Amino acid sequence: MKYRQKLITSLFFTFFCFSLYCSENVYLIDFASVKVNSNYTRETFIHQKIEIGNEKGRKFSHLQIPFDSEREKIKFIEGQTILPSGKKIKITSNDIKIVTPAEFTEYSSLYPGFKVMSINFPGVEIGSTIEYKYIIYTLKPLIEKHFWDGFYFQSTEKFALSRYELKIPKKIKLQIYEKNIKLLEKKGSFDYITYIWEKRNVPPIIEEILMPPLSEIVPKVYVSTFSSWEEIGKWFFELTRRDKNKEGEVEKVVEEIVKDKKTEEEKIISIYNYVSSKIRYVGLEMGIHGYKPHYPEEVLKAKYGDCKDKANLLRRMLEIIGVKSFITLVNTERRVEKEIPFPGQFNHAILAVLKDNSYIYLDPTVEVMKYPDIPTYLQGKYSLICSENPELKEIPVSNPERNLRKRIINAIIDKNGNLTAEVNIFPSGIFEAGLRNSFRYLKQVERERNLVKELNSVLPGTKLIYLELDGLETLEKQLIEKYKFLTNNYGIKVENKIIFQPILIDRLTDLSIVSLEERKYPLKLNSNYRKEEIINYKLPEETEIEALPNSIKIEQEFWKFSLDFQKINSGLICTRIFEINKLEIRPDEYQKFKEFYEKVSYLDKLPVILNIKEE
Repeated sequence: MKYRQKLITSLFFTFFCFSLYCSENVYLIDFASVKVNSNYTRETFIHQKIEIGNEKGRKFSHLQIPFDSEREKIKFIEGQTILPSGKKIKITSNDIKIVTPAEFTEYSSLYPGFKVMSINFPGVEIGSTIEYKYIIYTLKPLIEKHFWDGFYFQSTEKFALSRYELKIPKKIKLQIYEKNIKLLEKKGSFDYITYIWEKRNVPPIIEEILMPPLSEIVPKVYVSTFSSWEEIGKWFFELTRRDKNKEGEVEKVVEEIVKDKKTEEEKIISIYNYVSSKIRYVGLEMGIHGYKPHYPEEVLKAKYGDCKDKANLLRRMLEIIGVKSFITLVNTERRVEKEIPFPGQFNHAILAVLKDNSYIYLDPTVEVMKYPDIPTYLQGKYSLICSENPELKEIPVSNPERNLRKRIINAIIDKNGNLTAEVNIFPSGIFEAGLRNSFRYLKQVERERNLVKELNSVLPGTKLIYLELDGLETLEKQLIEKYKFLTNNYGIKVENKIIFQPILIDRLTDLSIVSLEERKYPLKLNSNYRKEEIINYKLPEETEIEALPNSIKIEQEFWKFSLDFQKINSGLICTRIFEINKLEIRPDEYQKFKEFYEKVSYLDKLPVILNIKEE
């Protein structure tokens, strides 16, 4: 359900593929011209000319233009490949196909309109230039008597010319939002006004690890005919009202789901679990079938649906047990610019359940997320709750304790330095969802192989003895991971000493996210979380602890770390806690975070030294 209007601007191809290409590829012309008619139909003319500067840029030679065949038509005007020699190879009808993407073929009964125009440019090589022009005719607006659009003026490629023109009737009231760009020209003719924005010689953005999405940082313009978020919310609320003539089997299914449940919360959980796990999610985009969800009865019968279909089925099921909820629009990828109301800023639909004058947010498309958790990519984002009285509200951010991974390890080191360990992991929030997602479709042998690979990345030479997973098959139970492993020669023997690192699995070894000396853009950590690793070491009787790292505690505003070591009769107890409580590190905070991260990595490597007693 992604922003359909964005796809038909000229930068669709830039942003759809931005991670594939580098700055040697140049957009010589990046041009979109949109004409809106008095009845809100429209024509979008696209002209792009791209110079291929490296091997990755050759992928530009395959152009895909998605469209909704129930409302839109595409006219491909012309296209060509200009070889380095100057020879031109024209696009012919043999190079153009209209297809339904293979991954969506089986879902065509609910989504018949989704098509792609696929164009292959012949003869493309490094040094070539590809050029094409086409028009998308929107014969019916997604929302009656409304129009919206967006255009971006920078990406990871260089733009020689990036230009957006909008011609719209004077009688249509337009809201305009500009970020890091100003209107170049505004001119009137007869009953129309033409707006023009343009940038020239725009340098490429040099990407940084875990940076914000490009759409948040590039110059851009949004236009919309909506006057308020409330107007959008009320429109969507009315659109999703249940048709009284469309009764079916939903009530019977709900009755069966909740028959043994006593409390309201138990009923909500069982219904949420059913929709999450029993109805397949089909990741179609907003606009491909319009904004209107299919009827709950249709989705229940088909056993699949996109985000708005699953949210609407969940809403209807909760309604049957007397729980009020509302479909809620969000964006999974980027921040919503609340200054300008238009539906194109949303790409996903979830559900907001009204409880105690507040809301619990549920996303039934995530099959592994337990109630009432919500994916981290939605937390902190603005959401439009579509009700009789719509609200634009920020989704709460989970605290670190909600995303907790507690690892309890009973470890034995023998006199030769060999390590045997029994591990019990108790995950919650993102850690439980991630673990469930990693293992649920795998055979036992595949699960064991994946775990062995993970263990050997931090403990080379490890052999797995057994792996057990409790609660994997259902969201109703707490997932617990149990395994046992052997690592030969984990402790290094040097004369009469055994040297080993007491922190086993949660050691911070990957410092790639702080590898830059400084940052231009924020570092997005995406979630608050807490990791606890408690290791009970049984040490050889013929040894004594000669050297032990000092216990330490680091507590700063948004992150914490502690190591605690306690000698006991049989050996040693080591407790490690690592906590992050900030979703985004600003560039001016980066050095402080980098120092913290590097210090944790250093402390995690400190050894324990055992002295072997003389007999």
